Amino acid sequence: MPELLHIAAFWLVVVVIIRIAVCFPNGLLARILFARHGPVLMRDEPKTEYLLRCARFRGSWFAQALFLFAGGWVALTWAPSLADSLSFLVLWAVVIPSVAALALLGSLFALASWFWLRYFLRLHSTHAPQA
Repeated sequence: MPELLHIAAFWLVVVVIIRIAVCFPNGLLARILFARHGPVLMRDEPKTEYLLRCARFRGSWFAQALFLFAGGWVALTWAPSLADSLSFLVLWAVVIPSVAALALLGSLFALASWFWLRYFLRLHSTHAPQA
């Protein structure tokens, strides 16, 4: 039961912090929470190059998450008492794999979009009837 109380208190704090950030959109907290993280489309940059940069960025997040997961595995083999820590288990078994999965999906989506724009639309536009 105390774990549920801790989880409820955590989410209450998260919701209150987000509400405060929404109420003050020009504040430092809102700029930190709602800032765009990742590549930004530069002027005169082809969409295909931007998608490749996005795929590399998200792929680097995936690699970092894999590294953290492997580090948690090593830490768990060196100190088996970590398996008794709920905080470690949630971070290692839920949060890090979730970040890795989202980063991998984002990278694959960016690569699929790049492939679609680069090859399929180019082929489709060359066979379009001329007006």
